[in-house]
Amino acid sequence: MSEFKYVLQEREDICGIKKLQDKILEIMVYLDGYFKAHNIKYYLMGGSALGAIRHKGFIPWDDDLDIFIPYRDYLRFLEMSENDGEFDTEKFYLQKERTEELPDYISKVRINGTTLIEEANRNKPNMHQGIFVDIMCLNNAAPTRLGKIKQYICAGLLKARALTKIGYKTDSKKKKIELFISKITVNGPIERFLLHEVRKYNKYETVEKTHLFGRAKFKNSFYLASDFGEPRYVDFETVKLAVPQNAEHYLEERYGEDYMEMPSEETKAIYQSHAFIWDTEKDYKEYINEQI
Repeated sequence: MSEFKYVLQEREDICGIKKLQDKILEIMVYLDGYFKAHNIKYYLMGGSALGAIRHKGFIPWDDDLDIFIPYRDYLRFLEMSENDGEFDTEKFYLQKERTEELPDYISKVRINGTTLIEEANRNKPNMHQGIFVDIMCLNNAAPTRLGKIKQYICAGLLKARALTKIGYKTDSKKKKIELFISKITVNGPIERFLLHEVRKYNKYETVEKTHLFGRAKFKNSFYLASDFGEPRYVDFETVKLAVPQNAEHYLEERYGEDYMEMPSEETKAIYQSHAFIWDTEKDYKEYINEQI
């Protein structure tokens, strides 16, 4: 295996997930090379960008990695990786957004021969459930506050509809109502209209960017376009990966001015593990057949 795996496993394994982080990094190293070869911009986002700046790698307890790709490059990547014959389909699997397999509004690249089963997907035997990197579309934001609110609400309805498609369960009465409303209203033309409202500003140059299909609240969902620009490569474990050009300001907007401080145990608990079961050496189909 490559050198970065050995070095990563030598570090203190605080939460017992270094092997998982290692495999995630293997995916990202491949994607970084693919993006460079095809002139596709990407940026580590959210907790992955925070880890790069604060920890020079993964946040110690983090079991995923997320990236932004600007809208046009995002669409180009989805098309190219399926059709250019260069994407390594023997080793990796592209899981595209808005499909029966992945009804959400993000895409994933998974590595074959591994397992990462999330709680919501425990009973989906026909879904590829290998270890993955999340790929988020970075959209242009509306120029007015009212327009941003509309974008945010439209994305919220779409997220709720995606959750109903995967059989998401909740004890919250408020969420149950949201899920019910979305299930009976967000279909066909309505669904396409809502997505158009979220992404329609990509045809213009705008002052701000946004991604509305994650966990960020409204006030933390919009960022200066000038913070992104040309990707800036920084240390991430034993390799270098791309973050926004002004990653520090992006992180301040996303997490607050004290983003470099270690969080409390209460804050850590909010961000629970994505993995119900994970295995870096065993194919997910074996777990589905044997244990789930």
